[in-house]
Amino acid sequence: MKKYVFRTLLVLVTGVTLYVGYSEYRSSREDEFVPTDIVGVQHLGHDFNISEFYVNKYGGTNVGREGGGGGSVCCVVLPRQWRPGLVVEVRWEVTDWSHENREEIEAGNFESVTTRGMYIAKVPVEKYETVGELYVHFFPRGRVRVVSTMYSTLSTAHPVRRGPAEGDPKATAGWPIKEMFTQAELDEADRRRNKWQ
Repeated sequence: MKKYVFRTLLVLVTGVTLYVGYSEYRSSREDEFVPTDIVGVQHLGHDFNISEFYVNKYGGTNVGREGGGGGSVCCVVLPRQWRPGLVVEVRWEVTDWSHENREEIEAGNFESVTTRGMYIAKVPVEKYETVGELYVHFFPRGRVRVVSTMYSTLSTAHPVRRGPAEGDPKATAGWPIKEMFTQAELDEADRRRNKWQ
């Protein structure tokens, strides 16, 4: 009985030591990065929305005509400490509702709603002290700005003013694309998804 208790205790102590050692290593590596939600905000005006957008190929949500900034989608991982050269890839589609036909739309016909363009941009993440939600601000003429902040767009402490704006000197210009993702990108995503099945 004493041998059995001693072996069990030895295994438990050894297991705990290994687990603590593994946990310390794991958490120190993981603590370098923080997962955070993505929030889209459009500054194009009431007649437009961002019908879909992605950050580093994640996301897929839209930003409504009211401007957005209230809903979030999961998620990206940011370094706990901001570093120079921190860049994300943003892809988005702008939809024009200025000629909408409400009767047609209510019947499920969206022909009066047109796509203004799809864009892609490599956008610097502006310097932050503490990781907050990642806000992606969309401006006219295919421009975008990315900030991580703890403050919502309703706060005066948020780095970007709310509401329609013609431009922002800190915004990055995107370039037009014909499709959100190429077939090769879709195939690669499918391969990664099926790898674990």
